[in-house]
Amino acid sequence: MSEGFDFYRWRPVIFGAVIVGAILICAIFAPLIAPYSPYDLDYMVMLQGPSATHWLGTDEIGRDILSRIIYGARISMQVAFIAAGIGLIFGTVIGVTAAYFGGITDMILMRFMELLFSFPAILLAVVLMASLGTSVLNAMIAIGIVFIPGFSRLARAATEVVLREQYVESARAIGMSHARILFREITPNIVAPLLVEAAIAFSYAILLESALSFLGLGAQPPEPTWGNMLNTGRGFMAQSAIMSIAPGMAIFLTVIGFNLIGDGLRDALDPHMKD
Repeated sequence: MSEGFDFYRWRPVIFGAVIVGAILICAIFAPLIAPYSPYDLDYMVMLQGPSATHWLGTDEIGRDILSRIIYGARISMQVAFIAAGIGLIFGTVIGVTAAYFGGITDMILMRFMELLFSFPAILLAVVLMASLGTSVLNAMIAIGIVFIPGFSRLARAATEVVLREQYVESARAIGMSHARILFREITPNIVAPLLVEAAIAFSYAILLESALSFLGLGAQPPEPTWGNMLNTGRGFMAQSAIMSIAPGMAIFLTVIGFNLIGDGLRDALDPHMKD
């Protein structure tokens, strides 16, 4: 298709957006959608399987699993967006600055980024959480710091490509300030790859937050998060497998949704893949 909206090209983005949009709606309107409070206890229905009153059953102390999944989406999505935002903003600033000014600035900034990048993501997140303390806010900060090196390397590479363009040389020739060149000429032209990276970072943030909660380093019980629900459910697999399956499927669908958006944006925004 040469003109108009190419549904086939944007199909993965649309499907991913539908999945993520549904989860976002659940997160935003959790008090209206959830059939029960995620904290209500009912010892008479402990470890109950799916039924008409509890669609996904109940956990080991009688709390409704569906309600806890819906409320858990709030924390997971909040952590994903804020952590990815931290990585995107600081990583972009560092990468663009390093590429634009070059020299000693580039060397210092990128060597520090490579130092952070050398640590496995989950190990770095655990170390940061151990230093900052266990809370949702600290989980956001820790995961955001983990993302900074990746965004900075991408922003630096994209900026180096843009710096070779004639319009940047023209801007310099007419005496445009560094700030105007950075914000008017460079940043708008590196947005596409950063958006793709951000979409992938969202899904990775969900996994990291779940892993930290699973290890007891994220939100603390009784706060419902998918990670600590998985951690609790593994001890009751024989009695009620749905306790682990439900949060696992929530994580799976969310990650698939963000990955579809990221892969779809990459293909749709790549000029080499256009007809």
